[in-house]
Amino acid sequence: MQPVQKLDNISWFPFNDEPLLSGPWYLPAVCDPQLLLPDESPDGRWHLFAHSWLGLHHYVSTSGIAWEPSKLIEYRAHSPFVFIHKGNYYLLYEKHDRKIPFVGRSSAQSDGNNDDSSRIMLCSSPDLRTWSRPRVLLDSRSVPFSADYIHAPRVSRPQLVKTAEGFRLYFGVSQTAMPDTGELFSRYFACAESSTIDGQYTPSGRGPLLAPGPDDPYMNLGAGSVRVLQGQEGFAAFQCSAYWDEKLRRSRSALFVLTSQDGLKWKREPETPILMTPQRGWAAGYIKSCDVRFKESENCWYCYYSADTAVMPGLRRESIGLLLGQVPTLQGLEATRVGNGE
Repeated sequence: MQPVQKLDNISWFPFNDEPLLSGPWYLPAVCDPQLLLPDESPDGRWHLFAHSWLGLHHYVSTSGIAWEPSKLIEYRAHSPFVFIHKGNYYLLYEKHDRKIPFVGRSSAQSDGNNDDSSRIMLCSSPDLRTWSRPRVLLDSRSVPFSADYIHAPRVSRPQLVKTAEGFRLYFGVSQTAMPDTGELFSRYFACAESSTIDGQYTPSGRGPLLAPGPDDPYMNLGAGSVRVLQGQEGFAAFQCSAYWDEKLRRSRSALFVLTSQDGLKWKREPETPILMTPQRGWAAGYIKSCDVRFKESENCWYCYYSADTAVMPGLRRESIGLLLGQVPTLQGLEATRVGNGE
């Protein structure tokens, strides 16, 4: 569990002005980073999982800054999440059977489902190198609102937390297209419960946990990507929500911190974003997703995020950047109090 109570008064700043990880010319989008710190991995190295149009990629690093590709784990897999439980690594991802352009369908690319509905899959590994045969955790057709306003049901960006009752699976639901660019974001954010990690997950009867609202200035188009962090005294989440900017007359996204006592009812806190899309550069389009870890030895939060920009009509390039969150030191807090006359 991460010290989510330390997220108050964090100072966030970009590591640099360029992305840390971009794909070669044939992989214009590298998306949805998932990080393992050295003390979480079996070999003492940094590990990062992400996806492209080809599938799920695994990268390794000795610094967390310079990344080397390791292997392609699964074709047509999206949005990886790694959950550590009882010495095993559980890899969750989204899968559907839409055909890869210029690549024929084979048994290695299909798990037997031949329609456009998506599923959340699970496989496990003791060492991050060899993975078990994947199994379906949740089928989008079992989520009542997964096909809202779209032609086929969709679930996306899975993640797990351990609860007193068992396991809670969070995921994005349905999709919404931005009115000016057509870029896709998750419409809702929801959850399902199971008594075992690989058991049957039952969608919550409460409906979406987060949904766009016309009066919400930062979530009037879509809930977007939500990364949940579990702490000793509650939950926090980092949300990349989608909204219409009336001043700029364009759709945008921004990165916010959410808090929750039970992981079910969420509030934006603070109301101001920790990162907004810049006017130019590699992240000038949308902030799409992120993963966040607290590195105790450095007293620092690492937020790896993916963002995109249009490079030509019909083509967007998405890369992964790094945002650092510095925890105020005791001396810094005392100086602030003295300066404020406390």
